[in-house]
Amino acid sequence: MDYFKIFFLILLIFLLSDGVIAQNNSGVARNEPEVLVGTKLLTWNENSAERNNRFVTLFLDKKIAESAKRRSQYWSYKFDNRKVYENSVAKNRERLKFITGVRDKRKNYGSPEICETLETAALIGETNTHKIYNIKWSVFELLDGEGILLEPKKKQNDKPIAKTIIHIPDANAIPEQIIGLKISNTPNNHIATINDTGFYTSVDNCRIIIPSIVNRKFSDNRNVRNREFIYRPAFQLGRHIIGYEIQEILALVDWIKKTQDAIVRIEGYGDGGLLAFYAAAIDMRIDETVVAGYFNNRNRLCDEPIDRNVFGLLEQFGDAEIASLIAPRKLIIVNQNAPELNLKTEKASAPGILIKPQNDVVKIEIERAKKLVEPLVANKIAAPDWIVFEPDEVIKPAGLLLQKIAADLTVSNQTAQNQTNHIRLRNKRIIDRMNRHSQHLLERSVLTRSEFWKNHDTTSPEKNAETIEYYRNYFAKNIIGQFDDPLVSPNARTRLYKNESTHAIYEVELDVFDGVIAYGLLLIPKGLAKDEKRPVVVCQHGLESVPATTLRGGGKSYNGMATALCERGYVIFAPQNLYVLKDKFRFNQRQLNSLGKTLFSIMAPQHQQILNWLRTLDFVEGDKIAFYGLSYGGKTAMRIPPLVKDYCLSICSADFNYWNLKCASTLHSFSYVWKQEYEMFEFDLANTYDYSDMAKLIAPRPFMVERGHLDGVGRDEYVGFEFGKVRYYYDHCLKLPEHAKIHWFDGGHEINGKKTYPFLDKFLLQ
Repeated sequence: MDYFKIFFLILLIFLLSDGVIAQNNSGVARNEPEVLVGTKLLTWNENSAERNNRFVTLFLDKKIAESAKRRSQYWSYKFDNRKVYENSVAKNRERLKFITGVRDKRKNYGSPEICETLETAALIGETNTHKIYNIKWSVFELLDGEGILLEPKKKQNDKPIAKTIIHIPDANAIPEQIIGLKISNTPNNHIATINDTGFYTSVDNCRIIIPSIVNRKFSDNRNVRNREFIYRPAFQLGRHIIGYEIQEILALVDWIKKTQDAIVRIEGYGDGGLLAFYAAAIDMRIDETVVAGYFNNRNRLCDEPIDRNVFGLLEQFGDAEIASLIAPRKLIIVNQNAPELNLKTEKASAPGILIKPQNDVVKIEIERAKKLVEPLVANKIAAPDWIVFEPDEVIKPAGLLLQKIAADLTVSNQTAQNQTNHIRLRNKRIIDRMNRHSQHLLERSVLTRSEFWKNHDTTSPEKNAETIEYYRNYFAKNIIGQFDDPLVSPNARTRLYKNESTHAIYEVELDVFDGVIAYGLLLIPKGLAKDEKRPVVVCQHGLESVPATTLRGGGKSYNGMATALCERGYVIFAPQNLYVLKDKFRFNQRQLNSLGKTLFSIMAPQHQQILNWLRTLDFVEGDKIAFYGLSYGGKTAMRIPPLVKDYCLSICSADFNYWNLKCASTLHSFSYVWKQEYEMFEFDLANTYDYSDMAKLIAPRPFMVERGHLDGVGRDEYVGFEFGKVRYYYDHCLKLPEHAKIHWFDGGHEINGKKTYPFLDKFLLQ
């Protein structure tokens, strides 16, 4: 008997010491393979989020570098005559208007008004040749522009005004600096910089208008910079601070062209150069354009201040292509003393940098512009010098009109003091008007979306299925953005991550595109019978989390969802999504936006590849793969299943909202306007889709919302408002009342599971 005891003791020691220790559901130890069958060994050892981010950043750098080569597909230049040429680029001009938000119809309000209050006189000062006034002008119903006017003094037998110059300062400057007016607590570097560039032209009887543009300061106790404050909601509404300011400029052009037979010259510096450049490209009535301190190769748009973020700009436009919209009109490029800037991530505002363009780079972009429209010169439609580069080494300041005005200007101390107060209030008025216009658009967006959806036919299941595809494709291409790259072979790499008593966990890495990977954790229940197949639940983490956060003990808000569902019998996959590493992933969003794409342009193919691979596994029931996400994972639940049809069900936890209100409202404290998530805004979404519309793209597949009453991500009344439309669609239009559910629970921003787990069981296990 002692020999038997010794034998069993030796056997037990052998079993406990041989390989990886595991236990089955009965608690008996067993081995698990280090690598899943049919896969290679995963060998790297680093943070999965950082690895994912690094590959995506390099992939996007390459896409941006290649963008110029892809643009020709959008252009059909014809050079027979000027009219033919302008017609051939009309669609491109309309596209530039669309992405810069120049979409609201301006009204003819007449001439600008002279502004005067009891504190501030309309007349700021005068010189030997000009009187200088505070003015404002109407743009559309809720938006006015403001600035200063330099009006030539009238004399007997004077000739009519020959030229009107609209000069646009940089965001770091104010109109008063351009004319040399000393304003307290205001930097006066702009006047010296502008004078040194020498791009003003002395013209007899020249009228000059200098608009005031929004600066990048923090004001009114806001935690976002002023230009970004306007940019955020406007972007969601298919508008842009750039577009609002272009509209202010073009409203002046409307007045000039209606009342005067004068040349219109537009010139700007820094941000003003951007506005002058785009305005001239959009409006052919502008005769001459000067762009100072802006023209460049735009491939690093993603580095610039976020208020310059134009969705899809690089897909059709570099600065050369925009210049081609100005041809054959005169375009002068100046590069001396371009503004430089380094905005840090501060409060809730985004970072951004501006670096002076290198002359060699500017010359290359100018040569590209010339080459694009070379036949215009050959056909004598454009002069050989239609575009001129004035690098700093040839600019000589001498006899300039505004220098003379600055030298001759006489203003009393009291007037200067009053003007200081006027400047502060003027800035506030302009910001308030732009914000008010955006909020007006937000109020009307429910009607705009209704108009957009008017061709969706729900009179029968067949009509519904047929007509919904237009909206799915529009969502994919124009809101989310799609890459044309085909999925490559997944070349799966796996590695045992952890053994639990009820399940084994594997790390999985798959190739998606050339240079893009997908990563996640695969949880496999133990005790599967031979040939047994199980449904899969994809458990998606939220902001600044990783797949392991969804495991028991991983993250408080998740309540061990992945582990709990695996113990319930499901195969689980927990993917690594991109929204980790703070400014790093937000930089990816900026890269993507410049190409007309979003984070989901990468994550959708990652998820598609994950599902493609999961369906190859012997133990996976391929037509029963569900999605369940928390927070940012809930945001993913609204955007990925509409595009990845292989998901049979979607659950949105701790995110479902009246989304456009959440993003664009400046009245509600829960709005993303005030939050650090500056990447949240999706261009033109408010005019096309809210969460109830995304739910239509998920339907007729089951859809569920999990909402805690105390979850600060939203308010119950707005969640209920938006889900009511989902309920109507599933109940009335589709006749599938059991396929759409919402669970309200007395809790916060977390997975609850009490109703969602049975919802999964109903559609995956029965």
